[in-house]
Amino acid sequence: MNIKTIASRIDIDWEEALEYYGGDIAMLKDKLASFESDTEFEELKKAVASKDPDGIRKGAHRIKKASEKVGLKSLAKMAETLEKDSTDKTEELFSDLKEAYDSVIKALKEE
Repeated sequence: MNIKTIASRIDIDWEEALEYYGGDIAMLKDKLASFESDTEFEELKKAVASKDPDGIRKGAHRIKKASEKVGLKSLAKMAETLEKDSTDKTEELFSDLKEAYDSVIKALKEE
């Protein structure tokens, strides 16, 4: 996994992510490798489909935290917006998050 290439393609805040892991590139690579399983995105998808506000909050929070840990600031912000949503825009917010999330996962799998 060429982490610099990935970072540039999926908008990772390289400096922040590296700082989070104390400069340990191998640890950051491991966290990126487990990102998809760490986020448990399917659980969020089920919560949105069943209109489960607690499940949506928990799922979005999980994605936000996992994203923050690897420097994916824009994805983290989208997840935070969904986590705090109290409007009728949940499906729209989820759709935007899913599109961004899918792009990240695709880039991680290509490497």
